[in-house]
Amino acid sequence: MSAGDDSESAEHLAWATDYVTTVVNAAWNLPARIGDGIGEQVRDAVLALVTERSPRAKYRMISDRPELLGHEAERFLDHCTDLVRSRLGADPSHIAFFESHREMIKLVRAGEVGIDGLPAEPPGAAERTRAVADSLLPRSAAQLDDLARTLRDQGRIEAARKTFHDAVRKAREEGDGAVEGSAHIGLFTLVMRTAWPAPGSHEAMLEHARRAADAYRRAGAPEGECEAVVAMITVLTDTADRPDLDKALDRLARLDRDQARWWRVYSDAMTSADPGERKAGLRWCVESAALLGEQADFYGRVCAEKLAVFEGRLPADAEEGGVVEAGLATLDVAANGPSEAAADRLARVVEQVEEKRRYARSPVLQRELSDVYQGAYWAAMLCAESLGTAEQAVDYNELNSSRALLARSEMHRMWRQWHPRTWEDARPEGVRRLFGRYLASPTAHNRRLLALAFEQQRKRRDRQEQDLLAATPGPATAPPPVPVRSFRTVLADGQRAVVYGATGAIFLIARDECRVIGRFPARDVDEAVSRALAHLSDPADSSPAGRDAVAWLAEHVVRPVADHVPQGSRLFLVPHGPLWQVPLGALGPVGLAETRDVSYVPSLTLLARQLTAPRLQRAFERFVGFGDPDGSLPHARAEMDHAASMFADSFTVFGDVLRYHSVMANLADADVAHLACHGTFFADHPDFSALHIAGPPHDPEVLWQGDLARYELNARLVVLAACHGGTGRALSGGEYVGFPGAFLAAGARGVLAPLWAVPDDSTATLMRHFYDALGRMAPPAAALREAQHALAAAPATAHPFHWAGFQLFGAAPGHRPFGDAQ
Repeated sequence: MSAGDDSESAEHLAWATDYVTTVVNAAWNLPARIGDGIGEQVRDAVLALVTERSPRAKYRMISDRPELLGHEAERFLDHCTDLVRSRLGADPSHIAFFESHREMIKLVRAGEVGIDGLPAEPPGAAERTRAVADSLLPRSAAQLDDLARTLRDQGRIEAARKTFHDAVRKAREEGDGAVEGSAHIGLFTLVMRTAWPAPGSHEAMLEHARRAADAYRRAGAPEGECEAVVAMITVLTDTADRPDLDKALDRLARLDRDQARWWRVYSDAMTSADPGERKAGLRWCVESAALLGEQADFYGRVCAEKLAVFEGRLPADAEEGGVVEAGLATLDVAANGPSEAAADRLARVVEQVEEKRRYARSPVLQRELSDVYQGAYWAAMLCAESLGTAEQAVDYNELNSSRALLARSEMHRMWRQWHPRTWEDARPEGVRRLFGRYLASPTAHNRRLLALAFEQQRKRRDRQEQDLLAATPGPATAPPPVPVRSFRTVLADGQRAVVYGATGAIFLIARDECRVIGRFPARDVDEAVSRALAHLSDPADSSPAGRDAVAWLAEHVVRPVADHVPQGSRLFLVPHGPLWQVPLGALGPVGLAETRDVSYVPSLTLLARQLTAPRLQRAFERFVGFGDPDGSLPHARAEMDHAASMFADSFTVFGDVLRYHSVMANLADADVAHLACHGTFFADHPDFSALHIAGPPHDPEVLWQGDLARYELNARLVVLAACHGGTGRALSGGEYVGFPGAFLAAGARGVLAPLWAVPDDSTATLMRHFYDALGRMAPPAAALREAQHALAAAPATAHPFHWAGFQLFGAAPGHRPFGDAQ
């Protein structure tokens, strides 16, 4: 090499070092801006890694530095990769450079690289790098389809789904039916891996399979059509849709008689009500799997697994981390109780599911995963309670609690990077008009029309979120939930958290401990809550069954907490399932809220964020209030005027001058916000709960719960003086849905809202006492206690119906003027 070559090489090396250093620092600053910061130690370790020239030294560094072996380093390299990729005309080799370092970390963590005797180049690194570089700039439908499959196999579900849809669109443009069919089969497998058997998954899978079969037929590709028809048959067998199943089997017979024969026996066996016929049919399918050709091993193993379950056996070779293994492991614990073998198997299942969740930034995808794998988390939690520690059990519970809501809080940071016009384009105007029609005439017909509109809007919202995720530069991975050991460090000495677990265990968490303090009969809670709620929310209900249900909940659910949480504590409750519907703090002869400051939170992770996230604090708080848009709440104006009088800086608007945009703009800048309006909760569509914040009833301007994903709030307290403003429910999988959770995810520190419909005059009285106490600088929990005492002491409002429904959610701090300690 000549001197000139040396000089050129040194200059290039200096440029490369400067370039990767710039990328790393920029990628470190970007997440901090969107609230997803990476520790400085991780940043420094990654910077040292990418600037090191020797592959051998890189592997040694990964092995020796714990900061590089954690998932946070891998996520940071995602930041770097996405930052480079977001640049116009990005060089594929630069993208591949950061991708290759992430692959190195994965190899070392998986134990696939021996640190001693390292090869000169990473095993397979060159091939991986070339594959990544070649696939990052796809130019055809076929390349998009290949890229989507690579992303799917890497576990990057959202990116794979988006790329498969892009492949479908591109294939239609190119007139390539074979690639269109292949992409639809890819989407079919994505749903099968992540959403099956959650509600709606069968319909989605069947739609993709049918589209694939039709596309393959147009392309004259019988093998592909055969694969797609088989996919249709698997879904129709699960749903026992016999007429369409027979049509699909006849179609398969025209394509491949051997496969059609096998699938007819399989479908007959799986839809038979006779256990003997089912077992005999599955045995034949296992023995005759050769009829399926290339698919013989896969479907033969599936049938063997199902046969083992029907015969009461547990196969050991189920797909690792898949739905089948999760189901088998759950059945094992349910039938035989916790064991070391079951605990190990479930730990493996949960680890695989969490790997899927790492790339699931969409709330929809997180909700699907919660639903599908809820049994596995439950069983793992039960094993941890029996064989491990309380901390491990709570960690499992947290892994499957309100993950969609946590993802929703991340979406706020993405929405706020876009122009407000983008938000307005995403608002469901058609649904709003149908909602007004339903309010004016709540007939069964109008309710059905509204329900159909909700379903269509859900799909539209999902597509919007997918487009937003694809268009927003930033990390490709989602931050994981906070483990108990980390959560405990953010609790102050006088604070306690109580988690009601899916298994019926009640966990107490303090700064220096985590332990089980009691158990409740989880199977009996649904009925008890239903009867108690009927009694508490209806002053005319004086049935003994209702009173007994309240007493039962007080004894089994509340008393263990009262016995172990000191009076005077700040107490955060994390309910489970139906417990979200009742005011736990008000139950019993002496409720928890009588001697403790109680509020409710959807998850420990969301609470940890609230306790640690910075918030703009002004010496003189800004109060904003909006109320009575249609003149039907005669006490709202006096209620609002009294509340505003407690603040030096206040802004209130009433009646027909209210407008959606004004309400939301001022809400975003409030320290304390008060909405006095009508609220509607749809039990079948809780994510479409609505607040009527402006306009007449026949043409209302509505704040939907989902709209809050597009706004960022600074409020320390949001008061919803609206019927059902605090009503929420837990979907299957432990996903809490309700306005309080949506406000908390949007940045509000606390929410005060009623669990049921409370009369306008009772609400106004409670609010007057509440704001009087706030005006004396009382914390919100203490102010609510004082207000509830006042109503309970008056004969006209003594029944819990008038006051017990109002509950506090979130951290809800008190005001600290001039930054003084609270």
